[in-house]
Amino acid sequence: MESVLSQSTAHRKTRLVDLLVQAEHMLMDARRIRQPQLANALDRLLHAIQQELIAPAEDFSRLIRLIRHIDRIIKNMLLISQRDALPVALIIGTQEPSDVLRDALSRAGFAPRTINALAVDHAKIKVLAAEAELIMLLVQGDESVASLDIPFELIENELRHKTSLLISSKDSFQIRAAAAKAGVSHFLTEPLDVSRLNTLLQSSRILDEDDKPLKVLMVDDMVTAGVYWGKHFQKQNINFRFESKPEHAYRSAVEMQPDIILLDLYMPDIDGIDLAKIFREHPRLRDVPILFMSTEENDRRRMNAKIQGGDDFLNKTIAIDDLLKMVRYRALRYRQSMAEKRSDSLTGLLNHNAIKDLVEAEIDRANRQNQQLSVVLIDIDHFKNVNDTYGHQAGDIVIRKLSNLLNTRLRRYDGVGRYGGEEFMVTLPNTDEQTAAHLINRLRVQFGQSGTLTENGSNLFCTFSAGIASFPRFLDLTSLIEAADQHLYVAKANGRNRVVCSEEALGASPDKSD
Repeated sequence: MESVLSQSTAHRKTRLVDLLVQAEHMLMDARRIRQPQLANALDRLLHAIQQELIAPAEDFSRLIRLIRHIDRIIKNMLLISQRDALPVALIIGTQEPSDVLRDALSRAGFAPRTINALAVDHAKIKVLAAEAELIMLLVQGDESVASLDIPFELIENELRHKTSLLISSKDSFQIRAAAAKAGVSHFLTEPLDVSRLNTLLQSSRILDEDDKPLKVLMVDDMVTAGVYWGKHFQKQNINFRFESKPEHAYRSAVEMQPDIILLDLYMPDIDGIDLAKIFREHPRLRDVPILFMSTEENDRRRMNAKIQGGDDFLNKTIAIDDLLKMVRYRALRYRQSMAEKRSDSLTGLLNHNAIKDLVEAEIDRANRQNQQLSVVLIDIDHFKNVNDTYGHQAGDIVIRKLSNLLNTRLRRYDGVGRYGGEEFMVTLPNTDEQTAAHLINRLRVQFGQSGTLTENGSNLFCTFSAGIASFPRFLDLTSLIEAADQHLYVAKANGRNRVVCSEEALGASPDKSD
């Protein structure tokens, strides 16, 4: 970070904005990996940078002292244990993982550790598998799980109790059966379906993220049931809400958008089946799993309950451990299904509707918290020429390359979506227009300098243009997108390969860099 301040050729304010963006990214990572000492130091640095932007000092001496203090904290962290910073994804195989796989792991917050299945002692594999949070098995050629030189019985416990993925270059029932018998959770084939891969990686960490506990709504006219079950659910990092009145239950369901609804079959005010129909009529609740809970033993009545809105039927005498397992399984399947519906099949990013929904939600958040929000529209320059000259496969590679750049270089809470074709949308919470322009301009330079290898062996270089608009200058979704689109049009009309916002045009010439 100190080198940013020493760039004498850059304007003072530009250097400070550069440092601000870098410190914000580091602060988010420090909080995510639960390093309070580092987070506190970075927070002090951010306040010092903001003060410097408002009331400049004679030199950067105070900032440099803080940066050097942060450097010492990081060095001490690395000396203690570099691998403990992120949960480990153990990759077992005989070949190196692809860049696509590494990028997906990075975005999901995993530190990959690759070991050669044939070169590492089997006892060591068992130790490493026990330490890892995620296990990935890479199978090449005609190999199957059974033919790999790995004693799977040694890591059977880890495979059955942790998320595990087998990635094979060949798809056959025999390999799938061997994977299932070994206890592997998921099976993927090359070329990787990025959307499904991202979904699986994200869902594997859902229960471990403090800000994303499972959301369970229980509806029962007996208040004592809510007290009893609530104690057990809350111990499992589950956001549990109980309602005894149907009208309150409906409002709660729409508001919290639960991952699963546990619904009493018999209630005095309304039948559980009829309440399930009401839930199903709301677009936000149409696909949410509904599990009826009752002591009903009549098979016809149970079948009717399932047909008319329920997904399963549980006896109220069910053991708490069994109920928790069922809730986890159903809720995670629902989250995974919803994530796949919201994902773009080519890039794994949010699709058109999902990114617009996210922008709308971020506008509401920014309004409540009195914060700024920037929205960016990005379009790859001369993309039709790429398809016409090199073919659509090369065009897909370029799109995936830009998506990976956006996916791995922005903050975890920034939203990235494929808006359509070669166009992307990015939402940057708590970011003003000028800071957003500077950040996107850095990515523009990086993308333009990195070539893409085509099938005929030539190196293809592409650029992008971007338009930015911000809240609260534009107060709603429509005006924000229209303003960003207008600024993108200006960028295209003025030569492309540049970033345009309301304040100023950055990247005034195609070869300009930071």
